[in-house]
Amino acid sequence: MRVMVDCTQISRNKAGVGIYALNLARELIGLRSDNLKLWFVVQDDDEDFAFKHNGVEVIRVPARIFRHLPFRFLLEQLYLPWLARKHKIDVLHSLHYAFPLLKLQARKVVTFHDMTSFLMPEVHTLIRLRYFQFFIRAGTRWADELICVSESTRNDYARLFPNSSKPVYVTQLGKSPAFTPDLDPEQVRQTLERYNLKNPYVLYIGTLEPRKNLERLVEAFHQISDSFVEHILLIVGMKGWMYEDIFRTVRRLGMGKRVVFTGFVDEKDAPHLIAGAEVFAYPSLYEGFGIPVLESLACGTPTLTSNVSSLPEVAGDAALLVNPLNAHEIAHGLRRLLEDPVLRDSLRKKGVAQSSRFSWHRTAIETLSVYAKCRRDVRER
Repeated sequence: MRVMVDCTQISRNKAGVGIYALNLARELIGLRSDNLKLWFVVQDDDEDFAFKHNGVEVIRVPARIFRHLPFRFLLEQLYLPWLARKHKIDVLHSLHYAFPLLKLQARKVVTFHDMTSFLMPEVHTLIRLRYFQFFIRAGTRWADELICVSESTRNDYARLFPNSSKPVYVTQLGKSPAFTPDLDPEQVRQTLERYNLKNPYVLYIGTLEPRKNLERLVEAFHQISDSFVEHILLIVGMKGWMYEDIFRTVRRLGMGKRVVFTGFVDEKDAPHLIAGAEVFAYPSLYEGFGIPVLESLACGTPTLTSNVSSLPEVAGDAALLVNPLNAHEIAHGLRRLLEDPVLRDSLRKKGVAQSSRFSWHRTAIETLSVYAKCRRDVRER
C-alpha cells in the first residue's frame, strides 16, 4: 500500500493539529513494513519531519509561498494530485479538512477535527470560516473516507449532515510518553528557571484564540486572586487569531502582574511546565479532542476543564468539569482545587489511569485500518 500524508497545513510551531500530524507520522513509520510505503508532504522549514527510513519519503514545499492562500490552494488542488499520480499513490490522507477536489486514482481520506465553523462561527475570521465550511461540505460529497478525532466530533457531524451516507471513523488522539507523573523535579525546576518562573501557578497551555475562553479564565482567576496572593495565572501558547480581547481583559482587571504570557514554548518543555503547575485549567468552549487536557492528566496534575463537547470524553471522572460560560463556576472550581488536597490527590491518581487509555500508537493503528478499508473498497469494485 502506497500512502501519501498531506502535512502541508502544519507550521513549524506546533499545537493541536500539528501535534497530531507529527505523532501520527512517527507512529505510522514505526508500523511500516514491506507492504507499506509512506510519503509525507511538509513545509520546507519544518525540521521535525526529518525522517530517514527505508520506505519513507519526505517531500518539502516552500513555506514562504504556502503561507499565501492562493498559492496554498494551487498546491492542494494541482501539485498534490500531480504527486499522487507520479508516485502511484493508493491513499492520500489530508490531515486538516482541505483535500484535492480533482478526481484521482488514489482514495481520499480526510480528517475533521471539529465542527466549530458551523456550530460557533463567531470564533473564526471570515476567511477561516468560509474555508472550513467549504471543505467540510466538499468532504461530505467527494472524500472517500472521513476521520473524526473524537466521538463528540462525529456526533456533531452526524447532526449537521444527517443525510450523509459517508463512512465516518473515529481515531481518538494520544499523548507522548514524555508526559508522565515521574518527571525529574530538578528538570522541572530548571525549565521554570529558564522561563524566569516560580511556583505556585495555575497553568493554561494552548493557542490564544476565542474558542479557548481565556477571557473568562482571567476573570475567574481575578475573582480568587486575593485569596491566593502568591499564585500567578500562566498562559502558555502562541497567538492565533482574534486574541486582542484577552489582553484587554487583563488590563481592565489590573492583572498585568498576576497573568503571565510566555508565548510559544518548545514541545520538550511542556511536560515540565505542566508538572510544575498546582492546577491545570482548560475551560474551552469547544474542543474536537483536547490534547492539553490529556497531557495534563498523564502528568498527574489536577485538572479543571469544561463539561462540553469532547472534553468529558477525554477527561472522564479524572478532572473537575465546569460550565465554561460561567466565570463564577470556573472560579469556584479553581478555588476547590487549590484548597482541597484530598481532591487534588484523587484527581492525580484518576488522571494517570484515564490518560493510559489513549496513545498515539493506537491512533496510528486505527488510521492504518482506515487506509486498509480504502484498499478493500477498491478491490471490491
